[in-house]
Amino acid sequence: MIDINKPNEFGLITKKEISAFEKLIGFNLPENYSAFLRLNNGGQPKLDTLKVRIGKTEELWSINYFYGLHSKEDWASMFVVLNSLKSRIPNEFIPIANDSGGNYYVLNLSKEKYGQISFWNHNNESENKGINYYKNITFLFKSFSELASSLTIDNNDIEVKIIETDDEFIIE
Repeated sequence: MIDINKPNEFGLITKKEISAFEKLIGFNLPENYSAFLRLNNGGQPKLDTLKVRIGKTEELWSINYFYGLHSKEDWASMFVVLNSLKSRIPNEFIPIANDSGGNYYVLNLSKEKYGQISFWNHNNESENKGINYYKNITFLFKSFSELASSLTIDNNDIEVKIIETDDEFIIE
């Protein structure tokens, strides 16, 4: 599962509350994602980089925050984000996380692609097609579990300082 910096930062979530959310959106959530919500209710991942395969190349993408089912902070609330994207993303998707650039990782709840994770790029958003527009959505993972196992640390973001002392090197 995913390690979160402050699990349940905005409160615990119950199976009953998840069922109410599923009723609200008209879809059942995959068990692995539902378990994540029950355990953490969203949050900032300790490992905030995803290894993503696009074609034949592997890239590192950022993941900023997983949304929770609460009404505490707008920027962290699935309800607020869903409402703001209501006519902008296809109905079978729900945003589960964001990156630092205003884009969303979305969970596909359609029968054909149930549980798949994709990336919704706001820069290529259609101004008039919204819920029928798929050209700005990139498939990434077969499941939430696959996304979780792809989280890593971007070693390029780690600053290593070497300080020389009389008899050894110290890494800070």
